[in-house]
Amino acid sequence: MNHLFARSAGAPVSRLCSARFRFSFSSGLSTGLLWLVPAGALLAVLVPPVAAHAQSAAAQPVPAPAPAPAPAPAPSVVRQTQHAHDINVSHDTMPARLSDVIRTPPKTPGRGGFWDNMLLPPLTSRPEAYGQPQSLELKPLPTSLMHQGPWGVFNANTGAAAGFGTVAYYAVSRWAEDWSSLRDKRNHIDWADPLKYIPLNNSGSIYLTLSGNFRHHGFYDQRAAFGTIKKDPSYRSTLRWNAGADLHLGEHVRLYGELMSAQAGGINYYGYAGGRWRSKLDAQQAFVEVKGHMLGATMGAMVGRMSFLDAPPYVTAGSVYPTIPYSWNGLRGYAFWKRFRVDLFDLTLTNNAPTTAFHDQVGWRTRLFGAYTSYAIPNFKFMERNSQVFVDTFYLGYTLSSNPIASTTGTIAGSTHRDTPGTRIWGNAGPIEFSLGGMWQGGNFRAAKNGPQRAVSAYSFNGTVSWRFAKWWGRPAIGIQADAISGGDTRKSQTSNWGNFLSPFVPSAYYLDMSTYIGNSNLIDVGPLATIATSRNTSLLLKVPVIWRNSTHDAIYANPTAAYSFRPQGGYTATMPQASFTWRATRHVTFSLDGEYIFASRAMIKAGASSGAYVQSNLELTF
Repeated sequence: MNHLFARSAGAPVSRLCSARFRFSFSSGLSTGLLWLVPAGALLAVLVPPVAAHAQSAAAQPVPAPAPAPAPAPAPSVVRQTQHAHDINVSHDTMPARLSDVIRTPPKTPGRGGFWDNMLLPPLTSRPEAYGQPQSLELKPLPTSLMHQGPWGVFNANTGAAAGFGTVAYYAVSRWAEDWSSLRDKRNHIDWADPLKYIPLNNSGSIYLTLSGNFRHHGFYDQRAAFGTIKKDPSYRSTLRWNAGADLHLGEHVRLYGELMSAQAGGINYYGYAGGRWRSKLDAQQAFVEVKGHMLGATMGAMVGRMSFLDAPPYVTAGSVYPTIPYSWNGLRGYAFWKRFRVDLFDLTLTNNAPTTAFHDQVGWRTRLFGAYTSYAIPNFKFMERNSQVFVDTFYLGYTLSSNPIASTTGTIAGSTHRDTPGTRIWGNAGPIEFSLGGMWQGGNFRAAKNGPQRAVSAYSFNGTVSWRFAKWWGRPAIGIQADAISGGDTRKSQTSNWGNFLSPFVPSAYYLDMSTYIGNSNLIDVGPLATIATSRNTSLLLKVPVIWRNSTHDAIYANPTAAYSFRPQGGYTATMPQASFTWRATRHVTFSLDGEYIFASRAMIKAGASSGAYVQSNLELTF
């Protein structure tokens, strides 16, 4: 079954990075951006604060600073403090009153320590939470809590509507954060704030933002991948760190660079091949952005290497695992009007398989291109609750030079081109939070070695609906999730239409299956789900998907490009109860524990599969 996991083929433990690196890009990206990223930036998370900082919004008023030669400073937290009835906050992140948000100030005014846990970031700052139901934030929170760009209504749902991933206190893509409010020193509430806004000229229009993250993931697999991985039990451990620098050259030009490195090991472990589990230090992102105002819109263009998250979470999301997220190379352009936005992109996937530091390449084997639009319906009242609904329409095109499809006993090697138009309606209507989407997929599959070509006709329908009990303890959201994703028919000839829907770019693991033993292909699932804020800094996600094959004449997929070899009778596959508990200890420290048990069906067990448990722990240090 080594072919089963493109993400998990066996490989020896890689050696530690040597003390000497060759600073070059095979991709042809300019290495000039790398100087933006200090190699030791992440250490700032682990050392005590060394400078005094301004008091938070709850502290005593601070006299206004003396007039500066710069233009009027960004609005401060002090001046933006809102009345309790003006703050509409997320169910799992913030209490209903500002007095609850900000604790009693520390005894030493003006100093924020590493372990302070006032003004906690929303849980949606976690990439892992990207696929969870999220209530909308219809009114602005204090700037100390949110670091979103000038995207207006599209900053709803902690910025997910803007197309740059969730952006709250921290963002999934760190370049999407806007820390310009720190130009006013009265907005400094945290020991790390001096690293988030470093002015480089008198006016402060040229400034540098530093960011960093260290992450450890631990995995326990009992009968991994339905028992097809002969490592029982398996203990895997992965480490990742990244450091970024965001240089703003005035209002219209920005340079962003990010370095990332990852290691993996464990006991009786498996996988780690392909450059996305283990990777020596390299440029994960490096791009130039130019933006301005035209035709009544805020427009921008990005060129270089970047992350890309402008798609529903069941298509692609912030990568939980493998350790190294996808990064893309190419062009991206966007435009925001008051209630409509558009995003155009043409990208190729970075090849991070080279084992030498600073030798990642612009890959030409996988391409993603298309357009995404979103219209924000004017907000309205429903059941006495503020409501906001978005209507998204999009086209996603991609080509993969290696995309095997299932046959009656194994797989058929080949390449594919897919055209995927779709729509998604999502948001909240009063207490009802929902996401309803549909996609059709055309294109073709061509067998390897100039084999026959097959047309593709496939579909995917995805929906979650929850009811928010805002007056209950923990403000729980209780609902249901259902998906129908088409499969193929291996009995047909190799020139007939192929009906398997392909979504190859790492959908959110928290959308369907935390263990990722089952990929979003050829399946029907339905099951209850619930989220609850168990305290002001903890949250619990519960779900129980029941899974069938959509087509009993197609395989069960570990991921959309890797099929299991067994072919059971009947459609019922498994029931997978799951739970995820998250504790935000401070703004900089988050810990979560995830658990799942995979109850394989009798037909699966008869075909050679096994039931088993899966447990994952996650520790994040972020600044």
